[in-house]
Amino acid sequence: MKKKLLLLLATALTTTSLSAHNYCAEQHQKNTQLLKAAKTALASPLLDDYDVKYLKLDLSISPLSTQIQGNALTKAVTQRSMSTYAFELSDSLTIDSAKFNGALVTTSQISANVQGIALSTPLSAGNPFSVQIYYHGSTPNGNGFFTHGLNHYSLPHGVNITFSLSDPNLARDWWPCKQSLTDKIDSARLWFTVPAGYMAGSNGRLNAVTPVGGPDFRYEWTTFYPIEYYLISVSVAPYVLHQQRLRFSGSGDTMAVQHFVYDTSYYMPTMRAALDSTPLVIDYFSQLFGRYPFWKEKYGHCLAPLSGGMEHQTMTTLGVNLPTYLIAHELGHQWWGDHVTYSSWRDIWLSEGWASYCEQLFKEHFQGDTAAQQHCAGVFARVMSQAGGSVIVDDTTNVYRIFDSRLTYDKGAAVAHMLRYLAPSDSVFFAGLKNYQQHFAFGLANTDSFKNVMEAAYGFSLDTFFTQWVYGQGYPIYSGSWNQRDSDVYIELHQNGSSPSDVSVFSMPLELKLFSNNGSDTIVRVYFDQVTQQYHLHWAAPMNGFSIDPGDNIVNWTNAISKDPRLGVNTEKKSGLNVSPNPSDIGFWSLRGLAHESHLILCDLSGQVVWEKVKAIGNQEINNRQLPTGIYHLWVMLPGDQTKGFLLEKR
Repeated sequence: MKKKLLLLLATALTTTSLSAHNYCAEQHQKNTQLLKAAKTALASPLLDDYDVKYLKLDLSISPLSTQIQGNALTKAVTQRSMSTYAFELSDSLTIDSAKFNGALVTTSQISANVQGIALSTPLSAGNPFSVQIYYHGSTPNGNGFFTHGLNHYSLPHGVNITFSLSDPNLARDWWPCKQSLTDKIDSARLWFTVPAGYMAGSNGRLNAVTPVGGPDFRYEWTTFYPIEYYLISVSVAPYVLHQQRLRFSGSGDTMAVQHFVYDTSYYMPTMRAALDSTPLVIDYFSQLFGRYPFWKEKYGHCLAPLSGGMEHQTMTTLGVNLPTYLIAHELGHQWWGDHVTYSSWRDIWLSEGWASYCEQLFKEHFQGDTAAQQHCAGVFARVMSQAGGSVIVDDTTNVYRIFDSRLTYDKGAAVAHMLRYLAPSDSVFFAGLKNYQQHFAFGLANTDSFKNVMEAAYGFSLDTFFTQWVYGQGYPIYSGSWNQRDSDVYIELHQNGSSPSDVSVFSMPLELKLFSNNGSDTIVRVYFDQVTQQYHLHWAAPMNGFSIDPGDNIVNWTNAISKDPRLGVNTEKKSGLNVSPNPSDIGFWSLRGLAHESHLILCDLSGQVVWEKVKAIGNQEINNRQLPTGIYHLWVMLPGDQTKGFLLEKR
């Protein structure tokens, strides 16, 4: 059993600065050669003239091809003067007719895949209007992520399926749209007509299945939650509906969980056990992040031939025979990406990184610490497979970079894990995540928005952490040496960055595990923010080595750790200074032996100053009654630029 000792005393011997893998990603990577670049801006500046409020799709979709026919009604409000209404629609589709505010109008080509309607009288800002586009045709068949907006497959065992995948900018392949992250659609009515024997799964609540003549049926879905264009979906196959009901813990509220699975003896049993875990995971994530955002409608899955999943709002499109933690990943997106959406592709880690971390949270809760630690170690290893790279997307024209599995997914998840490690407590960490979800509910956020919320929760600045780990590149490479003289342990740590031109030194609280010949191993935490730093610890057990970051809480590579008999030889064993009691549970620490006027600074482990006194001399009492329990650094700045440090425990 691992014993954690909160360090009795540590003296810093150098002056220290006081300055306050988932399948989804893999499939994305495989198909990016089919998409040259992602948009950094709107397809036409004219699309910014209006704000979409409502969408109604009324489409007939073939399960045997990508053939589509019907109409799309858009209701919007002008944002500024508008003389031309612009919309995106694939050039492979044919427009039959168009109406603007109910009157027939003509459309014209503005640019590739962008159409326009010239208005006889321009509309001023704040005017509501409606546009209805009637169209038909088929786009080239997609074969998964990033290829085309509609995908058709003929599978073994008699399954034909047509389904949409619009991420990041392929909604235009199947409906007239405005593809802008910053313009969520307030509500939508999604009607899909399919042949008898097939079902159409989509977003929101299924209000009715209506016979429409002949063998066809119309599936009528409605969502009243704001939704991004790329999250609107449809999947048509010979499904059967597998339904569940979830009751939230500590509440009488319930919600629908609906899975559209293939109606064959071959497919259905293989997925049912995994899908049946969904309500448990929804309830658990609701405890972590706040109530499932779309609970008044539903959550569910439409099975499709994918080697991954796509987080369509309230209705994930999911591949068959995938690990249960992928269900957790896509479910996590309902908070991270769907409920609160990144306002720019550069911040997509706020979706994919956090959904990837949901995999680890799932494993930790449902499979145990060992499974979670193994998962985390794999994530860290993939991050360190290359030396550089930032979580923030530096080139949003490059889809390889946007959906980079190592940086956007894995390093994003690693940052989430390290941010949890940095938190004053787990409860503070998850309270911060809930605050973020509540503050930006159904809206948009960026990295700075998220950082500000977490800073408010933690009570200290996260500037250095985000600068180094989110905006910066690389990871620390640690090494160390040690020596023990009686009960005095001397440790010297070294670090350099894997991408030193970007971040040469990482500033982090670092755990060290001290090994003893008698088996009384212990863990201590120090703050490490220099290239080379020495620590003096008091530990009576006979020591035979130590390890760095034993809990895998920091992305790092550890080189050699060795014994160095020279450490501590020239160190004065008795400095004349001592602090007692330590640990303290009586409301104060008493510092004795200040022979010269000194400057005292008490910091928490984040570097936040919590107490300070200048010109102290003699004996000094440090009141800790109002401080939370935990570990604190006391820095004693002596004349002649000498600095001594003590690690103090408040119980």
